[in-house]
Parts: sequence; C-alpha cells; structure tokens
Amino acid sequence: MPNFFIKISQLSFCCFSFLVLKIFTRLEIGGQENIKEVENGPLIFASNHNSYIDSGISAAAMPKNITYLKKIAPLRFLVMDKYFSWKILPVRIFLEMMGAIKVKKAKVKLEDNSHLHEVLSEPVKFLKQGGKVWIYPEGGFNNDGTPKKLRVGVAFLRRQTGAPILPIRIIGNDQVMSKIIPFLPKLTTLIGLNKLKVIIGKPIYSLGNLSLEDASKEIMRSIYGLK
Repeated sequence: MPNFFIKISQLSFCCFSFLVLKIFTRLEIGGQENIKEVENGPLIFASNHNSYIDSGISAAAMPKNITYLKKIAPLRFLVMDKYFSWKILPVRIFLEMMGAIKVKKAKVKLEDNSHLHEVLSEPVKFLKQGGKVWIYPEGGFNNDGTPKKLRVGVAFLRRQTGAPILPIRIIGNDQVMSKIIPFLPKLTTLIGLNKLKVIIGKPIYSLGNLSLEDASKEIMRSIYGLK
C-alpha cells in the first residue's frame, strides 16, 4: 500500500477514533507533549494491551494537529499474521489500509532469542529507515485485563535499531468491549458510563547493558508505572 494512502487512512482514523471515544468513553489523554521530544527519527511506541479496541485508542491518543500528525505518520502497528487471514477479510482490509506490519509466529523459539531476527526483520528494517512502529510488548491480552507473560520483542527492537521507546499506558480499555463477543462494545460503553485514560510517558533512550528479559521488564515497569 502506498505511503500517501496509508497516511491519509491513518489521519482519518485518528480523528474518527478520537471523536467516537470522546463521545462514548469520556476519553482523557495526558503527556502528548512527550511525543514532540522524539517526533523526528525512528521511534518505538510501546503500550499495554487489554482489548481489541486498543488500536483505536492508540490512534485517538495521537495529537490532532494535522501538521504534527503528518510528522508521525505512517505509524506502523505490529500485528500477528493470523489477523491477515482471508477468512476475516474486513480485518485484513483495515490492517492493509493502516499499513500494519505483519509479524510471523516463530516456528521454533530459541533460548538465545535469535529467532527474533526473522520474526521482527520487517519492523527492524522500517525503524532503521527512520520509521515509527507501535508494539504491544505483551503480544496479546487476557480477558480479565491482567498483564500477559512478558515477551522480549520490544527490547530486541531497541537493541537492533537504537530507536528510543515511548512508554504508554491505557487505563480502562478492558472495560470497553464485551468479553464474550469480540468487537462488540459493552452496554455501559454505549451509554457513556466507561472512562478511558491514556498516559504518554517520557521517552526511554537507554536500557544500559541489561539482558533482553531484564530490559523488557524495565520497559513494562515504565508503562505500568504511569498514572
């Protein structure tokens, strides 16, 4: 998909998501000024993940100034390849329009994490070209809103590219959508009772010589420490 088309799609989706969530969830966003510090050059957005609606929340959290937004776009979300299936064509079309990067599940996970060179080759390439990606370090979400077992992909991207990490916490996302029927909002959401809060933290420029596991834990502490 051409970058120009992806930019237009993302700009439209950002404004649409903000309007919808502002109406139905009493959306609050804090820390947008921290994006300005790292708007030029490669950047890794990293946030917690508790709902199918998280991509919409993430888009809504971006600045609404068009000139500013154009500096960030195209922002590529990392999405597991199973969501690009022809069996769920509407989802695939949406992901293609948004320029999502397909991430393949590793056939064999190696103890030294060397399998990540293949799994994350596309986002590494994109970051080295000065792009921006959004990753959910937990890889998925539990229906009860609790964190999943930590994965080390975000620390790997940082190590391979040197790109700063922008930690982001989304609060209340586990209460927006139905836990029984995917993509269906709760009644409490439709009548405006749920509240969403997005906090954008200070950029992380260095993780020292920490292992991928310890670096990932530090990143998640930064995310869940935002209030």
